[in-house]
Amino acid sequence: MHKFTTDTYRSLCNKESDHYVWQIVMPRKALEHDFLMSGILAVASLHTASALEPPEALSYIDTALEYHNQGLAPFRHAITNLTPFNCDAAFGHSVITIMICIALPRLPGSRGESSSMTENLIFIFELLKGVTKIFTITRSWLENNLFASKNGFYEKSVTPLDAGTEAALTRLADLNDTLLSSVEPGQHSIIKDAISHLRRCFARYAHEQDAASVLSWLAGVDKEFVHVVCRRQPLALLVLMHWGVLLAELDGKTWWARKSGSALVSEILIALQGGDARWEEAVLWPKQKLGL
Repeated sequence: MHKFTTDTYRSLCNKESDHYVWQIVMPRKALEHDFLMSGILAVASLHTASALEPPEALSYIDTALEYHNQGLAPFRHAITNLTPFNCDAAFGHSVITIMICIALPRLPGSRGESSSMTENLIFIFELLKGVTKIFTITRSWLENNLFASKNGFYEKSVTPLDAGTEAALTRLADLNDTLLSSVEPGQHSIIKDAISHLRRCFARYAHEQDAASVLSWLAGVDKEFVHVVCRRQPLALLVLMHWGVLLAELDGKTWWARKSGSALVSEILIALQGGDARWEEAVLWPKQKLGL
């Protein structure tokens, strides 16, 4: 807990005004919610491990996994039984869970049993299906409580995208139209929504330069998109690859995202090998952006 309240909390803050919430309020709330306490101890252990070399890192990774696994069942229970009492803790733990799952595959001292970036993100998708519900059901509670915002999350996203990003996302949308609009209209609509949400996240990041702009895509995509990713639908994986470029923007800015974006893009490049020329064109931008 000392590690969390003196150091780790900073990596969960989106802006200066968040410091009090994460350093003081969340640890206090953890005394009332065991799942949040488990999450705080897990992320602090991983943060410690990230600065160590194997084998010293292993014991901290093992401790983190133990706490992380300990908190899963009560967290699932919380997000299916949201109240004004537990909604802030559930939201806080969801942020911690995303960071843990992004950090784990890239940490030193792996025993060779770590899952891939793609698998961990699918786990995040599955676990956080209830996060959208946190925002929809408890929006008034959150806005009147810890996570108050004077403006909507995307309202300030007026910064235009750079030409390369704009072209890449347009190409992605065009490919979705070409491949799925007539043969799989349901999937076409699902992926179209995910691309639109990704565009908003890129635009917000261009303005805010913050981790929330990146992570909001994971928490905000529809559960139907999660299903097509779980089935490894190629176009859905291509959208996920483009989000990997956004994730890579955090490399060097925060310990939990170190090399994660490039790892995700590299994994999906292997999974999408053998596509036609249109696919080759679509994957070119992520490859060039990350130097792969």
